[in-house]
Amino acid sequence: MEVMGISDRILVMSEGAITGELSRDEANEQRLLQLALPRTRG
Repeated sequence: MEVMGISDRILVMSEGAITGELSRDEANEQRLLQLALPRTRG
């Protein structure tokens, strides 16, 4: 993912709220998707 190559940190939003902040070292595609996709409430 290009954003990981040019960023020092990444803020992830889902449904209008910040759901996570990751450093470049912490970020990977799976973690970004976990934070970006809406969670189901049960």
